[in-house]
Amino acid sequence: MTTTQILTLLLFTLSVAGCHFSFGLVDRLRKVTAKQHVSLLRKNALLVALGIFLLHCGYQTAADNIPRIAQHPVELTGSLLCAYILSLSLLGTVNKKTLPLRELIYASVTAGLSAYLLSYLYQVSAGAINLRIDSWTALFAFFLACLTSALAIVTMLWIKSYEGKALRRLKMMFSVEIALGFLASHTAINLSILHNNIFIGQPSDQTGNYLVLLLTLAPVLLFITSFILVIFYERNVDITQSKLTFRNTQTASKRLMAYDPLTHLPNRDALNQHLAINAKRCDRNGESLALAYIDLDHFKPVNDQFGHHIGDLLLIEVAKRISNAIRNCDYVARAGGDEFIAILSEIESHQSVVAVIQRIIDALRTTFVIENHVIEISCSIGIAMYPQDGNLKKLKLNADAAMYKAKENGKNQYRFFDAEIEQASDEMQQTRIELKKAITEQEFRLLFQPKVDAMTRLVYGAEALLRWQHPSRGLLSPTSFIEAAERFGMIEEINAWVISQTCHTISQARARGIDLNISVNLSSQQFRNKQLGMHIQSILEAHQVDARNLILEVSATNVTHPQIPFKETLRDFSQQGLKISLDDFGLHPVNLTHLQDLEVNEVKLDRSLTRHVATSAPALAIVEAMVKLAHALGLNVVAEGVEEEDQRRALTSVGCDQMQGYLFSRPVEQQFLFDAFSQLQLKSPTPSLF
Repeated sequence: MTTTQILTLLLFTLSVAGCHFSFGLVDRLRKVTAKQHVSLLRKNALLVALGIFLLHCGYQTAADNIPRIAQHPVELTGSLLCAYILSLSLLGTVNKKTLPLRELIYASVTAGLSAYLLSYLYQVSAGAINLRIDSWTALFAFFLACLTSALAIVTMLWIKSYEGKALRRLKMMFSVEIALGFLASHTAINLSILHNNIFIGQPSDQTGNYLVLLLTLAPVLLFITSFILVIFYERNVDITQSKLTFRNTQTASKRLMAYDPLTHLPNRDALNQHLAINAKRCDRNGESLALAYIDLDHFKPVNDQFGHHIGDLLLIEVAKRISNAIRNCDYVARAGGDEFIAILSEIESHQSVVAVIQRIIDALRTTFVIENHVIEISCSIGIAMYPQDGNLKKLKLNADAAMYKAKENGKNQYRFFDAEIEQASDEMQQTRIELKKAITEQEFRLLFQPKVDAMTRLVYGAEALLRWQHPSRGLLSPTSFIEAAERFGMIEEINAWVISQTCHTISQARARGIDLNISVNLSSQQFRNKQLGMHIQSILEAHQVDARNLILEVSATNVTHPQIPFKETLRDFSQQGLKISLDDFGLHPVNLTHLQDLEVNEVKLDRSLTRHVATSAPALAIVEAMVKLAHALGLNVVAEGVEEEDQRRALTSVGCDQMQGYLFSRPVEQQFLFDAFSQLQLKSPTPSLF
């Protein structure tokens, strides 16, 4: 072998090694955030450009074509710049999550043109004279350079989604193929640029030899590429992956079906498809992935206060921030409403998951400015690991359970699924199944606890208390199942039953000559239903009950930051003649300005406030101050949890209007309520009936 041939073989080997190294650079780019991506892309592009330029120099040196740096620095710099543009177009395109055909063509043409100018300017810097270009050869060379670039891009895109176990062998095979393409392109470009005193430009039998080499390499390159893409793709990639990876070539209507129209993120269907693909890859390669359920905290008040238009704009901005926080190898979709789901792939350690999740939390708790509105929200994130935390169906339930646990722990945080959550999640799912059965088979019951006048101890009314007569666990209070009912969307149906049964009891009491007022508890979720007032009115009319006999209890948490729909709903209730009672008064901070603007008729002091009034002067002073405040606002005051006569006297001394508690009666069935009403009316001095 001649020295030139040995040098060419050595340069080709280095070219193969460089291509293989580029696969590693692409992997690194996929594992950084969007913010880090730009900086790392530029650094890697510079590194690849330097390698391309040095290989080009080596091939030209083999032809005794050494640049005269001192005489032509501008042309040499231009050649270097072309190498940088070439590498930047390739790396930048390869690291996109989707690749429309027009972008592939644009990147390939840019790379092919840069490769041609790289060689042209280098030869000018080498002192070429009488420069001329053979048109047909130049067109073929340009086409070959574009083709090689396109094949390199498609190859690296395909490698990123490859599921099989032959990844290393494939990378090496593709590296040889791309290096062959690089050599063929280089040869073709040099053949098209004719001038004097350049080795490859001599128009003799050497040109013919190069043409033979070129015409041999091009078909081989195309054949190897086609063979690998077709055979390996069909054997190692699930058909659903082809639909996902190449969704850019589908029709516009099909693309729209895979994306959320508001945020332009993938929707739940696309997410499920992507999750299934990644799970198969994890199974084959022994890897793990993390599924993160992201739920926005305090989003509903934004919609209520500023309107759905601002809420939609906020969701768009949230989607952008989450997309910027995750790595290029990760995937995020909008699950619906204010929920997003992220799939974190290529996990190297537990800390790599935490780093991404913490970036998402930090990004979303930073203040948003939407159309001059300053908005502050946060997010709660639940994380489940595959395959450690179960199959795909179980994985979603577990991530959802972990998210709810994060909310319970105070929001604005993340929680990994663990044994504690697993037990609670299993119980929650079992409760969901049993609740559906309870609704169908009418296993719920209502108990009633009388409310009496503080001074006369005459019955003033009652509170309806929901109970579940569980087939195996006995009589259950709402604390055992309300959370599940709210989470799984059954609370409205249950509350509708409660109101209907309460109206039936009021109607039955009226038939006995008893004018009875009964209060029922409303869930905060029900205030999202704009038809709530009309629905309650229809129940009242069905049972022919006056609105004044029904009292609706709402939690004081709704008054902490009352929103416009909440205020409007209370106003509608007031216009219908319904009375409103503020439950748990004193347990939560309440803005007095908000309180005086609300259509509320009474407040209920929680048992934690009334428990020690007979033995603690400070406790009694606090209650007295709250009673005076309520009376100043024209509100009735009901004390809960009264169990001792000393408590009753103390509460009466500070002005409480009504009371309820075991001192007067335990919760009873409807029939006992009527009996209790009659007996308390006749025997008001009696300290306790039950």
